[in-house]
Amino acid sequence: MALFLLMIAAHILGDFYIQKDNWVTCRNNHHFASWGLGKHVLSHVVLLFIAIGLAGFLTAQGWIAIVVIGFSHLLIDVWKSYQPNKLSYFLLDQLFHIVIIALAALALSGIGLAEIKTQLYLLLNVKYLAITCAYVIACRPVSIAITIALDNYTAQLADKQTGLASAGRWIGYIERCLIISFVLIGQFAGVGFLLAAKTIFRFGDLTKEKDMKLTEYMMLGTLLSFSCALLLGWWVNKL
Repeated sequence: MALFLLMIAAHILGDFYIQKDNWVTCRNNHHFASWGLGKHVLSHVVLLFIAIGLAGFLTAQGWIAIVVIGFSHLLIDVWKSYQPNKLSYFLLDQLFHIVIIALAALALSGIGLAEIKTQLYLLLNVKYLAITCAYVIACRPVSIAITIALDNYTAQLADKQTGLASAGRWIGYIERCLIISFVLIGQFAGVGFLLAAKTIFRFGDLTKEKDMKLTEYMMLGTLLSFSCALLLGWWVNKL
């Protein structure tokens, strides 16, 4: 685990702290022929050398791991340079890097398939599955359910400004995940703070509008969102 964490720390330092904006611009413009990409990969190789050395794995296999990760990082970043600047591609890029680092760490640590299976089985118990289900349900499914529940009222507010596209949906995702987290760790004060904070931010808009329909609509949406999240958190705790 120490080896993996050191390698991840090296990756984070190389990708988010040492890499400069002009290196990224150069990579996106020139792809394989980018000097910025060359500097970026070289910095990763140096950081990996330090991380693997600190973990005590700087053997022949350690050097092979450095070369493999460095080369894979080059290929992944070249692929990313052809993609649009969207969150999905950013997350996919990071996932590729982390999977390769994890595989290299497993190979260096000498952990076999039997041990990996044992650890995976430990994660597949009721507690972790219930927590995963709660967070997954709290996002898209609950969002769709609330949209359907408020459909009749939404039609009455068709002439109102809706703000940023999809912003309300993402606010709902985040607030419900936070509420579930607060419930699971027993910090119910956090739920009250979140509700108070949301009320304060909404209060100015509602006062400005002076529209009872909009106020009631906002209250319904908020109360439904909070109720669903609290029920999911309670369900996980009961399990």
